[in-house]
Order: sequence, then C-alpha cells, then structure tokens
Amino acid sequence: MGGVDLRALAITVAIGTLGGALFKWLTVPLPWMLGALCFTTAAAMRGAAIVMPRDLRNGFVTILGVMLGAGFTPAVLARIDQWAITLAGLVVWAAVAGALAYVYFRRVPGYDRTTAFFAATPGGLAEMTLVGGRMGGDVRVLSLTHAIRVMATVLIIPIWFRLEGLIGAASPGALVGLLDVSPREYAVLGACAIFGALLGVKLRLPAATMLGPMALSAAVHLAGFSEAQPPYVLTAAAQVVLGCAIGQRFAGATLGGIARTVGHALAVTAIMLGLAIGFAAVLARASGEPFSALVLTYAPGGFAEMSLVALALGADTALVASHHLFRIAFVVSLAPWLFGRLGGRS
Repeated sequence: MGGVDLRALAITVAIGTLGGALFKWLTVPLPWMLGALCFTTAAAMRGAAIVMPRDLRNGFVTILGVMLGAGFTPAVLARIDQWAITLAGLVVWAAVAGALAYVYFRRVPGYDRTTAFFAATPGGLAEMTLVGGRMGGDVRVLSLTHAIRVMATVLIIPIWFRLEGLIGAASPGALVGLLDVSPREYAVLGACAIFGALLGVKLRLPAATMLGPMALSAAVHLAGFSEAQPPYVLTAAAQVVLGCAIGQRFAGATLGGIARTVGHALAVTAIMLGLAIGFAAVLARASGEPFSALVLTYAPGGFAEMSLVALALGADTALVASHHLFRIAFVVSLAPWLFGRLGGRS
C-alpha cells in the first residue's frame, strides 16, 4: 500500500466503523457494511479524503472468499444439479434486464450507444467501466451508474427483508467468536486465503482474490478437513472495508453535479430489481429454492457485496455466490463480443 495516505485511511476506517456501530445499535440489517457505506459516502461528498486501497480491499475480499467457501458442504453437492433451472433463468434475466436498461438509457437521458450499452450491462462494476471506457464510453457515467446500482441494491434488500420478516438481522453463524475457531482451523483457512489468491491470480480467474480462496476453501470443507465458520469480527471488518470501498467512489461528487446521472441509475436499478423479484417468485416454485435466497441471487449487486449480504443475513451463500460469479463471468465474457456484433467497436 505504498503511497497511501495513512491518516486519510485511518479517518476512513474510523468513519466507516462509527457508521457501522450506529447502524448496529439501531439493529439495521447488515449494519457494518450499510453504516460504513452511508457514512463514508456522505463524508466523500462533503470533501473528506475517503480512501480504501485496493490491496486492503482485496485482502478482506480474500478473507470473504474463504468465508464463502465454508458454505460449500457435502449437502450442497447434492443440490448442484437443481441449479440448472436457476442458472438458465439468470441468463434470461441478464438479457432482459440489460435490454430494458439499454432502451431506457438511449431514450430517456439520451446516452450515446457505447455508454448506454455498458451502463446497462449487469456485469461487475470495475469490469464494465474498464471495458466500456476502452470502447469510447463516458467513464464518469459508467462508474457512477454501476456504483449507484450496487449501492442501492445493497441498501434496499437487507432493509426490505427485515421489514417484511423474510430474514433476521443477523445469522447465527455471524455470532461465532474469534476463540471459537481452533489454531489448526485458522492455519487451514489462512492457507486457503493465501494459496487460493495466488492460484486465482495465476489462472487469471475473474474476481481472482475472492474466487481462488473460495474454491480452495470449498474443497477443504467438502473434503472434511475443516468445519470452521467465519468469526463475527472478521465478518464485521469485511463489511466495513467493502462499505468504505463503495463510499470512496463518490469522492468529489456533489448532489447537484451527479443528480441527473444518479436519478437515471436509480430508475434502471428499480427496473432490474423488480425483474429480479419477479424471476425469484417464479423460479422459487419451479426450483424449490427459497424466495429470499433467489432474490439475493438475482439482485443486480456486485459479486463480493451480494455474497457478503447473503453471508450476513444467513441465506444460502453457496447458491448466491455461485450464481453471481456465473453472471459476472458470463456478462464480462459476452458483452464485448455482443457489442461488436451489434455494430459497436469491439
């Protein structure tokens, strides 16, 4: 993290932790992420130096990958064949949601074709901004649109679930203490984090620092070498770091300057989220999976963020993480090719 302003980083973590603690006291679901996100976003828009280095974020994403891998138990293997229908539905959802968002962006705010296409594509925030920018899209609009999509989704779903009684404020697994995990288990999980990240980067996997540790942790848990659950303090720390990472994207922005872009991004997020709820309702009957888990599965959030939401809310993390990974990998792989086929510059 060379070159990082340590004072600004300390202030960022303090603001995020304060927000998380307040939301925890208010019994808001997913308190540490939502509190950190709201407080750091507000601070960034007021001119505070909010920073969250990529290396630090990746470090906690690595821990999150290990946590998610712990959700892959032998019982999960027996259900993988049942995911064919939900994965197929995810492809349809991505196509319909992307098409509707593209039409909206072209006709309402009048974005150019490139910006509209990559702003509408429900892939990863960083990936869609990078690819869209390289092809001539407006990077500011792309990054802000995808950041708002992720932020709004992460804010809305946990609060909605709590109000509707679909799920509790915290999962039992989130209450595991640091001392409840043995030194041997820490050694095993630490090895999964380190070697999984190295392997993911070496293989150039999408979301490598999460997917690599998640895959290795899943293998370890499926083989019975570990049964450890994630301690609450690590879950809380990961929430704060990821919340701050989203909040820093709004540095230098003002409500007046970004209001138009934010408004259109929220409108498209509402379209995508409405479709996600509709698909979840239909596929819950067809697949037998819980409605709440499928809402998280189809929600237009980021891979890391929605996986953490699932973990914190006690949903089926294996189902949610696997489907979001599939969506992002599928969209990131297909989007540039499809854009070229539709007459864009590939």
